[in-house]
Amino acid sequence: MYGRLDAGYNQTKTSDTSGATTTSVTKRDFVKGNGLSTGLWGIRGTEDLGGGLKAKFVHEMDLDINAGKLGVDKGRDSTIGLEGGFGEVRVGRSYTPLFSTIGVSDPFASTGATTVNLYGMDGVRASNAIFYTTPTFSGFTARVMVANSTEKTATTGLATTSKKNAQQGFYGMYVNGPLTAAIGYGEITSDDSTIAGKAKSNGTALAANYDLVVAKIFAGYTKGKLQGETLANTNDKASEFNFGVTVPMGAVTLLGSVGRNTFQSVTAGVASPKAKGTDFVLGATYALSKRTSAYAKMGTYDKFSAGNYSEKTTQTSIGLRHTF
Repeated sequence: MYGRLDAGYNQTKTSDTSGATTTSVTKRDFVKGNGLSTGLWGIRGTEDLGGGLKAKFVHEMDLDINAGKLGVDKGRDSTIGLEGGFGEVRVGRSYTPLFSTIGVSDPFASTGATTVNLYGMDGVRASNAIFYTTPTFSGFTARVMVANSTEKTATTGLATTSKKNAQQGFYGMYVNGPLTAAIGYGEITSDDSTIAGKAKSNGTALAANYDLVVAKIFAGYTKGKLQGETLANTNDKASEFNFGVTVPMGAVTLLGSVGRNTFQSVTAGVASPKAKGTDFVLGATYALSKRTSAYAKMGTYDKFSAGNYSEKTTQTSIGLRHTF
C-alpha cells in the first residue's frame, strides 16, 4: 500500500481580455490539495510464478484531502499483467506513453502549476488499453499502447448508431547515468454517428533531463494538432518549448521552469491570428524528513495573446506533502 497527501493554501486567478473587456476570477482556498503534487492512494503487488515469470498488479486512485474521499469514479492507474524475459504486458488503465515522455522535461512532474500545458494534448491516461514495454537494452526501453472502445445501438425501424473511440501511442526512452532522453507520440480518434462528427488529436514530444549533481537541467519540445468534428471543419495547432532546473541545497531544493507557447486555429479554411505566450513557474521545497516536505510555489501558465485577446492563469500554493 502506498500514497501521497498534499494540502495547503492555494490561490488561483484566471483572466481573459477581449478588446476593452477583461474578465477575471480569483479563487482562494484556505486548505486545498494538489499544490505541489496530486494526492493519491494505491495498492500494488507482484507474484513470482517461476521460470522468470511474474504476475503484477496496481490499483491507484485520486485522493481528495479537502473532502476526505477517494476518486472512485475513475482510477489513475489500474492494470494487471505479466513480466518476463519478453518484457512486460499490462491491461487496463494507465498513463499514456506521450504523457510519460512529456514528464521527462518537467521539473514539477506535470502536476499543478507547470509550464507543460500544451493545448490539445489530451490523453494523460488511457482506459480499455493494452501496454507493452520491451526489456531494457543498453539503457534503451520502448513502450507501445493501444486502446479501443466501440458501441453500436440497433433499434427496429431506425438506423444503427455507433460510437467509436481509439487511442494509441509509443515512446522510446534512453537512460544512461545522469542522462534521460525520450521521444513519444500519441493519438486519439473518436467517431459519433449520431452527430456525424469525427475528431482526432495527436501530439509528439521530445524531452530530456541531465543531472549535474549541483543542478538538474530539463528541456522539451511538444507539438499537437486537434481536428474537430467534420461538420465544424476545425483544425487547431499548438507547440511549446520548455526549459527547467532543480537545484538541491541540502534540505532545500529550488525549482524553476519557463515555457514558450504558440497556438493557431483554422475554421473552414480561415486561420485565426497566431497566439503566443510565455509561462513560468518558480518553487522551493524543504525536506523535513525523507517523506515529508514543506513547499512554496507560484507561476503563470496557460498564457496566450493575439491581437486584442489574451488569457492567463496565475497560481500560488504553500503547503505540506507527505508520501508513504
